[in-house]
Amino acid sequence: MISGTRIRLLRFDRSMLAPALHYAVLGLIIVAGSVLRLTGLGRQSLWFDEIDVVVRAQRPLDVILDTFTAAGENGPVYNLFLWAWVRIAGISEIAVRFPSVVAGALAIPLIYLLGRRLAGRSAGLVAAGLLAINPYHVWYSQEAKMYSFIVVLAILSSLLLVEALNRNTVRLWVSYVAVTTLMFYTHVTTILVFVAQVFFILATLQTWRDRLRPLLLSGAALTLPYIPIAIWAWRVIGGGARTWQPDVSLWEAVRIVGIKFAANRSEIFIEERLALMFAALALMGAAALVARRRLNESGVLLITLAVIPVIGIYLASTRNSVFSDRYVIVSLPAYLILVAVGIVILWRHRYIWPVGVVALVLIFSYSWATLRDVNLAETAEKEDWRSAYALVASDALPDDIILTHPGYILTTYQYFSQREPSLAQHETITIPTFQVKWLNEQIMVEWIVDRVGQPDRLWYIESPDRVLAEDPDQTLEGWLTANSDIVDERVFNGVRVILFDIDWPDE
Repeated sequence: MISGTRIRLLRFDRSMLAPALHYAVLGLIIVAGSVLRLTGLGRQSLWFDEIDVVVRAQRPLDVILDTFTAAGENGPVYNLFLWAWVRIAGISEIAVRFPSVVAGALAIPLIYLLGRRLAGRSAGLVAAGLLAINPYHVWYSQEAKMYSFIVVLAILSSLLLVEALNRNTVRLWVSYVAVTTLMFYTHVTTILVFVAQVFFILATLQTWRDRLRPLLLSGAALTLPYIPIAIWAWRVIGGGARTWQPDVSLWEAVRIVGIKFAANRSEIFIEERLALMFAALALMGAAALVARRRLNESGVLLITLAVIPVIGIYLASTRNSVFSDRYVIVSLPAYLILVAVGIVILWRHRYIWPVGVVALVLIFSYSWATLRDVNLAETAEKEDWRSAYALVASDALPDDIILTHPGYILTTYQYFSQREPSLAQHETITIPTFQVKWLNEQIMVEWIVDRVGQPDRLWYIESPDRVLAEDPDQTLEGWLTANSDIVDERVFNGVRVILFDIDWPDE
């Protein structure tokens, strides 16, 4: 009797072993992904976009609230969140980036839930592993911007849509509308997630005919909050506002996104190999899901979520380019789930399962090489404003003037003058953009003299990647070089600093 009981208990334990192992692996993946996103969080300087949003987050609350209707604001909800956060945590690199780490780590269990719901437990687990070590996602999980937030919201929106369609409860439909609205106001381009979901509904409408009423109500509820964003977004797309993004063809857009999603900022041979491997596995996964009747709708949803945002941002750029790979980061989760399905298919094949093992090993090896050499590198990969202003803080004399060029990078001084108190004693100046027709060299010199007199020494801090758009003839630097001695010149990653000893011309 005792012996028989032991045998039954042993069988029970063995039946529980596989699920326990499955969730133990998921736990390890979440922990590993979180550690990757926390490691070296303050190693890189904040770059201009991060600095700009942090400085703007320090403005009064009423100014922050105005961004909800101001043209050109990508993510008013993030501005509001950061307004509150910096008052609690401060403005250090670690402080302002930590919320993005949390959002990046939260995306790992969420992609598991979405992958499991649409393609099975194994695919969900592999997708979580792929996201945990994905260099592109790790990069934006360590940046004080909204991009890791919109990944979480995009996953949660699609997960809630799937659950609402299947269970059809008021609570789920309301949750779906609330999360999707929040997503819209976190970044304007997330409307493309909703567009992908609409394409999915239309393609599989026969399945959801008894859900038409909640679908239409949800669509109407989501359209209304997007109208204020759409008004000024249309102005940008229609060419009514200047943008800095390059023009791209559809093939170039797909190629750039494919490389970024696979291996961000890596060696060319790694980028090409991983991009091709990911594309092949995703195509295999998509074909398999669509071919299986039980998972047909899942395949359609994943394909639309992976493809529509990329095509949508390209179409939006046909008149006035707004293309940036980070704007379609919301496609990454669906793409990785399709890749995961491709890997699982290879694993489960009787004869070619070693190919699946090799694919996973290569993905892990190449991803780790990129994480090691780029994300976790000791050398600066982001614009190194921190080192630039540290130089000025250590070598500047009390009467030295600081000039930032182009003018809008003044926010970098405003940020580091809070971090380096000695910088606050220096007068700063900018000049208008040379895109205005009235500005010439003589007016430029008068502009400087009217504001700071005729200083003996001037620190010229330049963003080389941006200055040519505002000063294409390099009028400012040309005048300074012709009328000054260069005392010191340093080039940091993405930042140039020159100390001029000016010999002012006689009147």
